[in-house]
Amino acid sequence: MTDQKMSILSAQQICLVSGNSKISPLMKIKSALEVPVIMQSGISCIHAGRVLAIWTALLLLSGCSAFNDSDNNIEKQIERQQAQYELISEPVPEVDRTAAEYEELGDRQLLRGDINRAYIYYIKGLGLEPDNVSMRHKQGALLLKKKKFVEAETVYNMLLGKNEQDFLAHEGRGRTYFGQGKFQEAEQDFLVALESSDERPQSHEFLGLLHGRRQEYDKAIEQFKIALASQPLNVSISNNLAVTYYLNGNSTEAVRLLRVLLRISPNKKIHNNLGLVYFQLGLYEEAMESFKRGSENPAVAYNNMGYEFLSSKKYGEAIEAFEKAISLHPKYYPSAQKNLDLAKHEMAKRSRSSEN
Repeated sequence: MTDQKMSILSAQQICLVSGNSKISPLMKIKSALEVPVIMQSGISCIHAGRVLAIWTALLLLSGCSAFNDSDNNIEKQIERQQAQYELISEPVPEVDRTAAEYEELGDRQLLRGDINRAYIYYIKGLGLEPDNVSMRHKQGALLLKKKKFVEAETVYNMLLGKNEQDFLAHEGRGRTYFGQGKFQEAEQDFLVALESSDERPQSHEFLGLLHGRRQEYDKAIEQFKIALASQPLNVSISNNLAVTYYLNGNSTEAVRLLRVLLRISPNKKIHNNLGLVYFQLGLYEEAMESFKRGSENPAVAYNNMGYEFLSSKKYGEAIEAFEKAISLHPKYYPSAQKNLDLAKHEMAKRSRSSEN
């Protein structure tokens, strides 16, 4: 049975998070504007018909939990809707502050983690100085952070219309194209950005993701290594590299790198990735432990483990894991139950085949 027909539901997602440690206020602002890259997939084993799925669901921003209680909270939904409204609205600039003062206020809000208020201050500043390159770049970066790719593309087109040699704008526009699935255009912009300087780790990282999407894993690894040379403590790039080693069949190197990463950043997503690699190596106890560390609750971990067993056609082990997930967390019942039914169906089909 093909993967498309199986439609396995898995909470497992291969994820990346940014992890740069910056010191100066200026660098903290730059870090706050950077967008972490996420490789997301419900399919994890290295088989030709399934590997591409890992690279076709590339997203921006974090969001790897299996389920979120706050999604059912109407107050939270209203807050999110209000934040989105504030982000895309452009208030009329006040006259009692200068553009530079608005930019400073925006920077302060950015350092506090309030990107919506930061955006509003930058818009007010741009109302006074529409050609302010610094604030226009920050506007574009914040739109990227909110996954407003079309709006961000407009901003970077404005910048490039003023200065075609604005290589940072080429890099930013490449990220908007990437987010919209325009991979060929994205690659072209990243290559242009690198014409000015090879010291652009983000362009190298995205090129690595583009190569990985085409299953050109050796080229992807090369790009991630170049990016990592400039930012050796960047968790996002290191995690990208580890996952690519995994997809390229080098699970031993993936384990080594992920274990190093966990000493730097004990992140749940990295634990989850390590669980995938341990499973590939046949280290099921270690895989289960990593899935537990990378999950919100044990039910998610057992469902992940069951999914991996099901993908590996170990139906008895898969059934046991899915039943455990259902018993531990009723809220997790729908996806685990569907996976359980699939595992039982496959086991029955195998039994009929052996009888014939």
